[in-house]
Amino acid sequence: MNLVNIIGQIEGDAEVAYTSKDGSKKLYKFIVKVPKPFKSKAGREHEDFINIKAWSTAVKDEYALHDQAIVGIEARVQSFGNAESTHYGNEIVANRIIYLN
Repeated sequence: MNLVNIIGQIEGDAEVAYTSKDGSKKLYKFIVKVPKPFKSKAGREHEDFINIKAWSTAVKDEYALHDQAIVGIEARVQSFGNAESTHYGNEIVANRIIYLN
């Protein structure tokens, strides 16, 4: 099972990374700020900044993907690597986005 749930705040506006030739599909890229569940020794809170990709089928209202919007994201982790399989990376691909504000 490959399922990730994230609740956080969008940092900056979403960017369109790809548009199909007929314009029916778009791929959006944006960053979600998620607070970590602990504080530093000095009492400072920290956040994770998570890169998200979402196809237009997961986005009900593209204009709601704006700076400071609070969202819930149901997603999956997608891995990629080079031909020699020596370096891997992961990205979060949204299946569904719910606007919480």
